[in-house]
Amino acid sequence: MPTPPTSPVTVSVVIITYARPQYLSECLRHLREMPEQPHQIIVVDGSPDDRSRDLLSSGFAGVEYIRHSLGKGTMPESRQLGLAAATGDVVAFIDDDAYADRDWLAHLTRAYEDPTVAGVGGRADNGRPHEGNEGIGSIGRLLPNGDLTGFFAADPQRLVLVHHLLGANQSYRREVLAAIGGIRGNYPGTCLREESDICLRLIAAGHKLVFDPRVLVRHVAAPYQIGGQRFDRRYLYYSRRNHVMLLARVYGWRTRLLPRYFVTALRAQGDYFALVSRLLVKGTGSDGAPASVSRRMTSPIILTRSAVEVAGLVAGIWAGIDGRRRDRRAGVATP
Repeated sequence: MPTPPTSPVTVSVVIITYARPQYLSECLRHLREMPEQPHQIIVVDGSPDDRSRDLLSSGFAGVEYIRHSLGKGTMPESRQLGLAAATGDVVAFIDDDAYADRDWLAHLTRAYEDPTVAGVGGRADNGRPHEGNEGIGSIGRLLPNGDLTGFFAADPQRLVLVHHLLGANQSYRREVLAAIGGIRGNYPGTCLREESDICLRLIAAGHKLVFDPRVLVRHVAAPYQIGGQRFDRRYLYYSRRNHVMLLARVYGWRTRLLPRYFVTALRAQGDYFALVSRLLVKGTGSDGAPASVSRRMTSPIILTRSAVEVAGLVAGIWAGIDGRRRDRRAGVATP
């Protein structure tokens, strides 16, 4: 007897928002305009005001709303609230400034026709020239030196096996998230690496993640409402801190990835000093072109980036110790 066709997976879409109602409105509009509709749309709102709540009550009937008072820098905790309320086979997380393509859901569900796939992520079109061709062979990889690649705007025009997904456009089978203990919090500040924690734990448990470039969102990169700017010194600090904590929490202190990552990160600090020396002594930048007088005079400011990154590396050690202790208490420690 032939095997009956399996039913398409149902998808719960979870949108995390914080004080950006104008972007949330556009995000929801794009979801509503798709020819196929998700099983469930959930908005998790940590805003200090009622603008997002009022937006939903006035124009988006049927969207489920969760409000919390956890404050800034609680993206993973917000995701866990959305996961707890989700009832679909798959839980998809998109940011409020990520606008789904018209066929986003159709391609997403199609990727889950492979029962061995535990998670699917997609492209984020940032509107930069040539970004679709950058890093096509290095999308979402955990490198031997402990670093992680991105290149989630690349378009390889095929499905690619990856180690981690972009937080603004990621999805997982709900049951496999439950099996690893859900989404772990305690990735503060800019919340960098919180999504990588999910992915690397799934990979460590033997699951498969894929990147499908057809699962496309347009990422408009709305202004931060949690403090600071993208890629400023605060961002650099938390990128180093949270990365060290990530490796410690997922792989433990005995992993070779940690010392390799420290060596790689500290070598990068040498590049800052080499650049400042070149500017002051030779008067040229890293590209060999003559530097202006003002750039040469202000070049020592570059070294503050190094100080911030080293501080983040050191802070990451304590954060890893504390994070692993919290994970053991919660019963979600790995390994």
